[in-house]
Amino acid sequence: MAKTSMMEKVSIVTSAVRTLLATIIVGGLGVGGWYGYNTYNATEIEAKQAAQALAQAKVELEAKDALIRAHEQEIGALTDEVAQQQREIERLDTSLRLLKVDHRMALVSVVDQTKDEATGTTLTKIEFQEINGNGDPIGVAKRFEIKGEVLYIDSWVVKFDDKYVEEADIDRSTSLVLFRRIFGEMQEPRDGFALDEDGLRPAVYGRGGEMSDFEKKIWGDFWEVANSEAKQNELGIRAVHGEAPSIKVKKGKAYRIDLRASGGLSITTAGDVATPTPPPV
Repeated sequence: MAKTSMMEKVSIVTSAVRTLLATIIVGGLGVGGWYGYNTYNATEIEAKQAAQALAQAKVELEAKDALIRAHEQEIGALTDEVAQQQREIERLDTSLRLLKVDHRMALVSVVDQTKDEATGTTLTKIEFQEINGNGDPIGVAKRFEIKGEVLYIDSWVVKFDDKYVEEADIDRSTSLVLFRRIFGEMQEPRDGFALDEDGLRPAVYGRGGEMSDFEKKIWGDFWEVANSEAKQNELGIRAVHGEAPSIKVKKGKAYRIDLRASGGLSITTAGDVATPTPPPV
C-alpha cells in the first residue's frame, strides 16, 4: 500500500515536471518565434520608415524649391522695375538739363600772335574756355592756332518739333545751342576746329562722368539729324539757326562769347588776358 502511494507520488512529480518542461519549451518557442519574427521583419520596417522619411523630405524640398522660384520671379520683376525706373530717371534728368540750357558762354583768350614772313600770314594762338553764368569754367580749355587776325565763331541753334520729341525722347520745346567750330579769315570754314564734337555731349549739358545710354542716343541721333537736311525734313525740325560772327583779335586780349537760343551769337571784349604770376626767385 505504501509502495503504491509512493509510486503515485513519483508519477505526479514526473507529470508535473513534464508539464513544466512542456510549458518552458512552448514559452521558449513563443519568445523565439516573436524574436525571430521581429528580427526577420526589422529590415523591412526600417526600409518602409526610410522610404516614408525620404518621401516627406522630397515633398518639403519641392515646396522649398517652389518658394525659391517664386522669390526669384519676384526679384526678376523688381530688377526689371528698378531698371525701368532708372531709365526714366536718366530721361527726366537729361531732359531737365537740356531744357535749362538756352544760353551758353565762353571766353576766348589770345595767347600769342606771330607773322609768317614767308607767306605774310598771321598765326593766332587762342584758348577757348566755356564758362557758366558765374564765370566758372566748364570742362577743359581748348587751344588752337588759327590763320589770320580775324576770329570767326560758327554756331547753331536747333529747335526740334513734336515729331522728333516723340521719337527721340527729348521734352517738348527743347532747343539745343551749339558751338560748332572756330576758324580764322585765312581758313575755309570746313578747315576750322570743332568745338562741340560730333557724337559727344557738350560739357554744359552734362555733370561729368560717362554719358548714359539715353544721352548716347540723344547725341548720336542729334548729330546725325542736324547734319542731314533730309532727316530734318523727315522729323520736322522747326529751325536751324546757323551764324558765324567775327571780330579782329589782338594778343593779350580776352573776348566773351554769348550764344542764346532766342537771340543768336554775340562777341564782346572782356579785358586783358590774366598774366601768370612768375614764381619767386
